[in-house]
Amino acid sequence: MKHYLLLLLFLITFQGFSQTIDLSAYNEFLDDYVSKEGVVDYDELLENMNVIQELAKNFSKISPNAGWSANEQKAFWINFYNVNIIKLLVENYPIKSINYIREPFKNETLDFTGGKISLDFVEHSILREFDDPRIHFALYSTATSSPLLMRTAYDSNRLDYELDMATKQFINDETKNDVNLRGSKLSRIFDWYKDDFDLVPFINKFSNKGKISIETPISFMDYDWNLHRE
Repeated sequence: MKHYLLLLLFLITFQGFSQTIDLSAYNEFLDDYVSKEGVVDYDELLENMNVIQELAKNFSKISPNAGWSANEQKAFWINFYNVNIIKLLVENYPIKSINYIREPFKNETLDFTGGKISLDFVEHSILREFDDPRIHFALYSTATSSPLLMRTAYDSNRLDYELDMATKQFINDETKNDVNLRGSKLSRIFDWYKDDFDLVPFINKFSNKGKISIETPISFMDYDWNLHRE
């Protein structure tokens, strides 16, 4: 019997205007329900749905403000997004894809400070405003083509390192990107969010498998929305 509900899920202390959040319960959740390959055990989680619901509930009570640093805000909203998309998926499980849910990204189903917001609002109206394209590789879509779900919470104190690692992992995953100077097939993410990337230097900064140039022919892979499974 897991003991998440016996924990104080989020201890908030004030340091000036900033907030320090204890993410130990979320880290324990990720360790228990997410494999080393980044796969969520939805079958087991379905039997303990109160765990993810309680995590989402406690995230919903925290309200980032202007006193938070950019990294504090980014880390919070990335964690908020990932917790809530897992909650949405498991509340509709078993399904083959999150797209079996009606308008999963657009519907305002996420509790936040007494109101409702959508996944799209978090991504497009909050996170993309930071002008940091690495966030696209920290957000988990639950799909086979998604960036992997990290097994530890994103932490503002090491966020730049964690975002770099998430980006490198994704770009160098040959099932998601084939980087080659003569011609590259990239994730559809780079097409959907092309305005967020200075593509050539971005790929070349994070790719260990190959490089591209402005002359490199680029095509984009189909995005596999089937549920990410082992």
